[in-house]
Amino acid sequence: MKRLESLDALRGFDMFFIMGGAGLLATIAAFFPDNAAWQTISEHMGHVPWDGLKHHDTIFPLFLFIAGVSFPFSLAKQKEQGKTMGAIYKKIIIRGLLLILLGMIYNGMLNFEFSTLRFCSVLGRIGSAWMFGALLFCSIKDWRKLAAIALIILVGYWLISAFIPSPEANGASSLSKEGNLACYLDSKILGSHCMVPEYDPEGLLSTIPAIATALFGMLSGLWLKQDEKK
Repeated sequence: MKRLESLDALRGFDMFFIMGGAGLLATIAAFFPDNAAWQTISEHMGHVPWDGLKHHDTIFPLFLFIAGVSFPFSLAKQKEQGKTMGAIYKKIIIRGLLLILLGMIYNGMLNFEFSTLRFCSVLGRIGSAWMFGALLFCSIKDWRKLAAIALIILVGYWLISAFIPSPEANGASSLSKEGNLACYLDSKILGSHCMVPEYDPEGLLSTIPAIATALFGMLSGLWLKQDEKK
């Protein structure tokens, strides 16, 4: 099975920014302080503090999407090799848990300071979101149902975020950091294991929409795979 060059190119684009491309562009922009185009590029090389969207905010979701696109091709290859669905499910779960473990190791697990060890991580979110997305993809054969599940996840998360404030919001908007339910759950459940005291950017409730990102990637991979047969 030949490699999908378009996916490799997109992966390379994403890895450029993951490996320091954002810092490189921001450094170049510093040499042109009066150039509006370069300063706009520089502004997009970092994350927004809370709400809004910049280019750098798309890099992690894009990586998860790419991981999703690859899965239908990987699944087909495993089936061609004669692997049973039980073995495939096992591999999915092991891969997901391994990424979660690697994320915890990156966060300092080997320092053995478990009282403040950050459980969540970028790798952990990729592992958990991809794992649940892959399990759904293998279990539900109809792409329409998978697309509906992804949409329900996103709409449901928006409804929860927009209309169910934190019990400790004290009048703050449910979309603010102070009134957000996801932040509240992170602070209460994860506590000292959060990245910051108020919440974790790869926390519990906010991982759910990431499953939809992985699913949309898998659906895209499925359609690309079908186009290859034509």
